[in-house]
Amino acid sequence: MVLPRADGQVAACIDALREVYEADAYPVRWPVDPAGWLSPDDAMQSWVAVSAGRVLGHAVIRRATPPMPVVERMDPALGSPVMVSRLFTIPAARQNGVARRLLDEIAGWAVEHGHQLFLDVADNAPGARRFYERLGWKHVFSEYADWLDADGSPARVHYYLPG
Repeated sequence: MVLPRADGQVAACIDALREVYEADAYPVRWPVDPAGWLSPDDAMQSWVAVSAGRVLGHAVIRRATPPMPVVERMDPALGSPVMVSRLFTIPAARQNGVARRLLDEIAGWAVEHGHQLFLDVADNAPGARRFYERLGWKHVFSEYADWLDADGSPARVHYYLPG
């Protein structure tokens, strides 16, 4: 079940994030403030996927300005851009539609609130890129980010729009 995240679920989300970090190195570096990382200042809404009281996944919608090459491919009639962010599922919940359900909930919210979605995926997450592409998301642009990969090199980020 996908629900808006409640304040009381943040600790369980941190536990889930720890599982993901240990399995996938996502995020690239463990945040000093995991609760803050899960709740960025520009967050508009957060969701969790839960089963039997356990957090299986998490996602956030953020106010964010996409790079111009992404904006040029957006349809202004669909509303203002918002970014899918902090989307993850614990390893044990993968291949069960959890991430897809999170994205479906986000897409419905975006339409209801007059927004269009975009997202970015780091180069070091090829599985995530394949997942989005299987769901029909279209790669539209890549650039180097203003943060560093685990090896200290500039991180390459790929931007996607829904198909």
